[in-house]
Amino acid sequence: MQLVRNDSGGRRRAARWTVAGVLLASSATACGGGTGGGAASADVLRVATQQKPVQLDSCGPSNGSELAYHNVLYAPLIKADDKTGKLGPGLAESWSYSDDELGFSLRLRPDLEFQDGTAMDAAAVAKSLTQCKEMGNQVPEQVTGITAEGDRTVLVKLSEPYAALPDLFSGRLGMIASPTAREEKGERFASQPVGAGPYKLTGYKPEISAELTRWDGYTQAGTPAAKVKKIEWRILSDNSAMASEILAGNVDYAWGFSTTLIEQLKDQSGITLDGDDISAGWTSINLNRSKPPLDDVRVRQAISHAIDRKAMAEAVSGGAWDTPTWGPYPSGSPFHDGSVENAQPYDLAKAKELLRQAGHGDGLTIKAVALNTFPYADNAVVLKEQLKKAGIDLQVKTAPTAEATKDYYPGTDNLMLISAMGGTSPMYVYPKFYGRESSANVGRVETATTPLVQKLLTTHGEEQQKKVMKEINAVAADDVPFIGLYFIPEELAWRDDVTGGRDSRSIQGNVNLAYLGLNR
Repeated sequence: MQLVRNDSGGRRRAARWTVAGVLLASSATACGGGTGGGAASADVLRVATQQKPVQLDSCGPSNGSELAYHNVLYAPLIKADDKTGKLGPGLAESWSYSDDELGFSLRLRPDLEFQDGTAMDAAAVAKSLTQCKEMGNQVPEQVTGITAEGDRTVLVKLSEPYAALPDLFSGRLGMIASPTAREEKGERFASQPVGAGPYKLTGYKPEISAELTRWDGYTQAGTPAAKVKKIEWRILSDNSAMASEILAGNVDYAWGFSTTLIEQLKDQSGITLDGDDISAGWTSINLNRSKPPLDDVRVRQAISHAIDRKAMAEAVSGGAWDTPTWGPYPSGSPFHDGSVENAQPYDLAKAKELLRQAGHGDGLTIKAVALNTFPYADNAVVLKEQLKKAGIDLQVKTAPTAEATKDYYPGTDNLMLISAMGGTSPMYVYPKFYGRESSANVGRVETATTPLVQKLLTTHGEEQQKKVMKEINAVAADDVPFIGLYFIPEELAWRDDVTGGRDSRSIQGNVNLAYLGLNR
């Protein structure tokens, strides 16, 4: 088995999370990070990661790496508790739907402002959200208009009942940017963002470093106020550089690094290693169910039964990962549904029998494409070997994200895309993963979960929504709309004088550096 490695011998890892359910991966093979960290200061937190954001506008395109920036540069309209996901006040102190469910209103806190000193009143929030809608990102198609009523009330008009808005306003959609700054800066806003979070961006070198400075004008909006004066943020793509900087004491807190660093850092005095099992992303296989043989549920079930997920995870990660998945949330998440675990256990005999019933007793060939970064290219190698044992010849090629995605969409011969999925709010995740317009449903075919997703989007109340989610999980477990492989927990490391390390894990995705402080 030949797994993908980088030039320094360490396995490559990509930044995770999704745009429309498909990961945009950033390779971590190039060295970067600029100069070494400065001397330890009582009020300067030095952090490092291997993740590289594509841009920092909360309404711009996403590869998931920018969420750590968003969590502290912006404040959300509605705040989802970082551990439980429970919604509470953010920039908005209250919100409600109209009686006909075609209107949604947010009541803002008084006297809000952005980091550029401009007022954050209802007109500014409405303008910011309208800009976001015009950019074609984040704002759902059901939203037909956004207006202000007085200084503190924002009104959202809907084309049809849509119960997901509170959850979406707790994520990127609700991270309000200064409309004045976005208008004045134009394309430069993506690297010079202005929000209303506890830290403001005071320096940024894409793919190298950033400086975040405490903003004293921050109004508590669910996220804690800044605990340090500055955050010096470096991107250290090379594994050896990351390890040496942590061990030398030049990095106080690190996340999003290769699994190979765990062996180098464990048992080191003064360093705590931890993993984020709350919002873990996961590797997966998207299936084009609009074409044979994947239009046959028996074939999809056979493929799922033929995969030894735990063995794959351990082989690819060197034993660092070992948790298979059949659903979108890990056991540490409040949205985890244990009833779908082991929906199709590893069973070669069952896989072969299902293929025989589907008319493929003599075997079949399936073409696929995989992202060419770790761990997806490695998954492809293991998957090819495992499916071969069931009589499936997987002809798989690897390609960069844009090319791989293009080669998977209808009109191509590739019926499988080996990539990753993940997300935060279930009201975002379920439509994106199980709906008819889901990126996981590339053929846009009607599925067994389609009516249930529509039911979810018109169901109000957290407990009622959870009941519908369980219905979706149960149906999807048999229908196999896509194939989950294993979870990828986010690795974290911090020095003993850092406070709030465990609290920095966020259900909203990536980490929330606002929880971090220093005790030195």
